[in-house]
Amino acid sequence: MLALCLVLQMSAGVCAAAKVCNQHEELCSRAYNDVTSISTHASFAVTNQTKPTKPGTQFKGINDQLNDGVRGLHFNIMQGSSASEVSLCYPDCTVNNGGTLLDSLKVVKAWLDANKNDVVTIFLEGVETNASPAAVVKAFTDSGADKYALMGKPESWSTLETMIDDGTTLVVFAEDPNIAAANSKGYFISYKGTVLKLEGPFKYGEEWTCGPWDRSTESIMLIPHYIVQTTTYGGATYDNMPYPFNLGTTNGYQYEFHAVSCRGGQSIWVNFMKVDFYDQGDLKTPTLKMNALPYEGDNKKNFYPEFFDADPDAPIASASTHAVPLSTSWHVALGACLLLSLFNALRI
Repeated sequence: MLALCLVLQMSAGVCAAAKVCNQHEELCSRAYNDVTSISTHASFAVTNQTKPTKPGTQFKGINDQLNDGVRGLHFNIMQGSSASEVSLCYPDCTVNNGGTLLDSLKVVKAWLDANKNDVVTIFLEGVETNASPAAVVKAFTDSGADKYALMGKPESWSTLETMIDDGTTLVVFAEDPNIAAANSKGYFISYKGTVLKLEGPFKYGEEWTCGPWDRSTESIMLIPHYIVQTTTYGGATYDNMPYPFNLGTTNGYQYEFHAVSCRGGQSIWVNFMKVDFYDQGDLKTPTLKMNALPYEGDNKKNFYPEFFDADPDAPIASASTHAVPLSTSWHVALGACLLLSLFNALRI
């Protein structure tokens, strides 16, 4: 499409590449709470895949996660070596100490500097954290990440394009009400009344469930989709240690099944699927499906049951949710370029 516009308007240079939001043009017009994204459980808790020396929840670091399309980061905040320091640890600092909140926020800030068309969300986890609220705020200001932060809970969520244009490309949710209340600028948005955190995590063999069922004003759905195990490390027993097995299944068709099931049971959209080892299995395809975006192997025949006697190649027969917008955008852009060509010709 861009090449055609350049041919028609070579001298005027009026045609520009389509804007992309969170890697997709189609998402620009979607409200923040109408988009499904992958989020990583304890994003900082990295372990070596081939020779692990400690338990972890991810095989790749935060910068790689963001480059690979992850848009939600979960930070388990705890007091560091002093009250003025905030550490990221899972399940505690004796098992996997992921460094300071400040260092991780510097990574996020640098990534946002280089990726102006992406909206990232941080979840500050810990219902009764011992981290100092003032120290958490200071980590955001010292890192410079606060310059991108959305200020306060909106009455209704803006589109990704609006957030990008406004420069508010970082959304921060705080699970602990004391942390949420600590920021005078209001860019720590409380889970309460905003984030519907579903049941989880789960043990191997348990059924994926979608409670609680008492939603009130929550507009963001967070689904913990990962498996934990009880194991011993360093002489202590932990109930919620990562389970790095059967990831092709957990991060495959079960991911899609869990998301679709909970979407059907709740009255709001699935926004974040919180996972371990995001780079294992195939999370990309079901996430594209949830967002009604084209995916590898996508075609019209995918939307027709075998008993439905219709021609899947007929122009009006597509049931794909993305077919019409793509076709419409093509014709609008082509028509605009032709009109501009005619205008310039008449002006000359």
